[in-house]
Amino acid sequence: MRNPKNRVIIDTNLWISFLLTKGLSALDKIIESNRLTLIFSQELIDEFVEVTQRKKFRKYFDLDDVENLLVKIKNRAIIITVTSMVTECQDVKDNFLLALAVDSKATHLITGDKDLLILEKYGDTKIVTINEYLTDM
Repeated sequence: MRNPKNRVIIDTNLWISFLLTKGLSALDKIIESNRLTLIFSQELIDEFVEVTQRKKFRKYFDLDDVENLLVKIKNRAIIITVTSMVTECQDVKDNFLLALAVDSKATHLITGDKDLLILEKYGDTKIVTINEYLTDM
């Protein structure tokens, strides 16, 4: 059973998959769970919005889908102000997620990004795929 103290960050790539599949059921389980805290920063929200506006994704979902998901996220998540500076990720664009993990005291960072997954753990934060997280519940 999932620890009620899990503090979870979900990377943008999974939110985009959620929109593309019209509801990635594994992500639905996480969003709807009352036994974890969903963690976001303004930078993570901004990245999500920016990616959804890319031309290659526009044909797969509309603005209403994005807005509905943002409402769902904001109703379930806490927004953390990030102050840490991190430089450990191979892809420098992902360092903000590691900084968020530190500042939020996240237990898990769920991602499909190989540059993050290769780290396996950062501080006290486990870096896992969505399937690994659900199996570890």
